Amino acid sequence: MVKTYKIGVDARPLSTRVSGVGRLIAETLKAFPNKEKYEFLLFSHLPIHPDHKAVLELPNVRWVNGGGVLKWKGGLYYNLYIPFYLFIHRLDLFWGSQQVLPPFLPGDLKAVLTYCDLVLYLYPNTMRWIAKIQQRMFQRYSVMRSSFILSISKQTSDDMCKKFGYPVEQTGVAYPGVNPQEMTRLLDTPISNRVKDLGTGYLLSVSTIEPRKNYPFLLEAYREYRKRNPHHYRPWVIVGKIGWESPEFIEELIQERTLYKDIFLLDSVSDSELQHVYKRAGLFVFASKYEGFGIPMVEALFHKIPCIVSDIPTFHEIGKDGVIYLPIGTKEDAKGWALAIDSFFQNPMPMDVSIETFRWENAAQITEGVFKKVLEEGE
Repeated sequence: MVKTYKIGVDARPLSTRVSGVGRLIAETLKAFPNKEKYEFLLFSHLPIHPDHKAVLELPNVRWVNGGGVLKWKGGLYYNLYIPFYLFIHRLDLFWGSQQVLPPFLPGDLKAVLTYCDLVLYLYPNTMRWIAKIQQRMFQRYSVMRSSFILSISKQTSDDMCKKFGYPVEQTGVAYPGVNPQEMTRLLDTPISNRVKDLGTGYLLSVSTIEPRKNYPFLLEAYREYRKRNPHHYRPWVIVGKIGWESPEFIEELIQERTLYKDIFLLDSVSDSELQHVYKRAGLFVFASKYEGFGIPMVEALFHKIPCIVSDIPTFHEIGKDGVIYLPIGTKEDAKGWALAIDSFFQNPMPMDVSIETFRWENAAQITEGVFKKVLEEGE
């Protein structure tokens, strides 16, 4: 008889539309090997969003319904209800998917943490205040309470160990990635009219519009590009919701779009639309100040789209020598981006960067190996 381990999961990101952490949880669970050995209990204060319905259809996954009045606030639910539940119901391991663990976990309960980034310490002003408070209160406790920590990049793992003095031998890297079969299947679906209307060969950026993504810099670079070649420049397509960026910049971006009609903002795109948007793009631009990883860059590389990205360590882990890295510190740097964009379109060069490392099957296998190691050490 096969022993089945019960694993609790911080599944709050699955209660909203697809996002970075939500995709990480969902794709890892779908690709998880040896499903008969693990039962996953999803803890979320809200029901699992329809975008993630495939997760609930897995035979070894179930959503834990409950929380009473605490379910109306995700933080209270996570920090109070889950510890109460875990004292009553015996689990074998808890997976903290958002780099924090609930306080007051039972002392004998093993915990594995997924560590995504050090934004709290490096760029705290780019975080929403409620997320900043929760991370500040519980992050150090969560790191030191963990039996093992999986980071989403080598740079993030190194930075985390240095910050907290965490043992390197209790860490690993499980890169997020892509599902080539699913992305190819989505490309077989009809193209929506709003994607057709974009044309082809445009500049593309994909991410939430928030301070760390550095859209003010990209807007300045795009203005410089427009000035360099005012009669033969490409439009700029931005796919992503408006997050906690300053209202002043959002107003500036909307005014620029209205005045020139060459910037397109797409929110709430379907998975199919997103893949078609990638496929029809000419150049991907990503000017983040800091990233724990960069799934949009991997998705662009899957579609063989040339990339110009900020010169930060994590992007080098992804693109190796196959993409263009540029600084993002000054107005002169913005002119450098404009020159690079214009030069590329004057003389387009194909690119081919391997993304074999960045597949969800790999992440799931690494995660399963860590769970198995931690669980067997506790026996």
